[in-house]
Amino acid sequence: MYTENFEDKILFTPARKDGEACNHLKIVTAFTDVERISSHLIKLFDGRNKEYVSGIKVDIILGMTKGAGLTQKKHEKICSLIRRLNSVSGMPQISCNYVVEGKQVHSKVYVWCKGRKAIEAFNGSANYTMNAFFVRRECMDACDPKEANRYFNSLLPDTIDCFDGQIKEKVSFSSKKNVEDDIADTNLENLYWEKYQNVEPVDTLEVSLLKADGSDTGYGSGVNWGIRKNGYKRNRNQAYIPYNVADHKEGFFPDVKADGTYPVFKIVTKEYDAFYMRQAQANGKALETPESNAIIGEWIRHKLGVPDGTYITKQMLEQYGKTTVLFKKYEDGIYTLEY
Repeated sequence: MYTENFEDKILFTPARKDGEACNHLKIVTAFTDVERISSHLIKLFDGRNKEYVSGIKVDIILGMTKGAGLTQKKHEKICSLIRRLNSVSGMPQISCNYVVEGKQVHSKVYVWCKGRKAIEAFNGSANYTMNAFFVRRECMDACDPKEANRYFNSLLPDTIDCFDGQIKEKVSFSSKKNVEDDIADTNLENLYWEKYQNVEPVDTLEVSLLKADGSDTGYGSGVNWGIRKNGYKRNRNQAYIPYNVADHKEGFFPDVKADGTYPVFKIVTKEYDAFYMRQAQANGKALETPESNAIIGEWIRHKLGVPDGTYITKQMLEQYGKTTVLFKKYEDGIYTLEY
């Protein structure tokens, strides 16, 4: 029986290359939240081909979707996140099905498979949520993989994909959040722009969108990272915010970890809600969005009022009114980003 610190055992260890090397996780959960999904998949993505196997799939069955089980807002956030994640090459592919027929499902079951063979499974009280893994006292136990896999598969006929066109007919979204589904105020799902407009930041930082010499934006880097002169095909919205040495402020963003990687932090924007960012590349010279490199590019282009994939020039930024973005840091560890 696992009663604490079981995240690694359940969500990561079975996918290790030096262990069972499972590549398919099937989850039955009463509730979930976008921060749990995002943080889980980002870690698997970061460790692909090193610590974890590549080509991982994660399939979720969300069981409590009637009554106060699922709001329109939560549904939209789940769909938006899945679109982002599934657009990233190498990211574990994810699906989420809602139970819409028969009795609601309050079970919590995690089944790891290698191909079609069920290898390892767990069940107990822990939902696929941040609170279940880090806040509440829960217990989980190993169980029979074949039986767990059979149970997951038995539920599928009573579900509908979260992107199905019949969602509105099949699901009666709640107007209020279920008390069993409460999540922290700083969970990605609960972060919104207006919340921080009447709060004093503890620090601010202005960061240039131009090259270090201030001459222009450039191909294949910064806001034009996805646009290559050689014609190499990428999503043209892929972008990062250059974090040039001249803009560095020690301690403003989370410090680099002992292994040389940078931790994620949460960003809130007025137009694109909340998402993860982190420093990346040599000496942390880029501020990226690990859920999808297209997030920043889409956000900037929509602010400028130009079509997706447009090559952004210094002149465009100047015509908009500025060539910098502004980060604000708050006492709760959350940042806002504005342009």
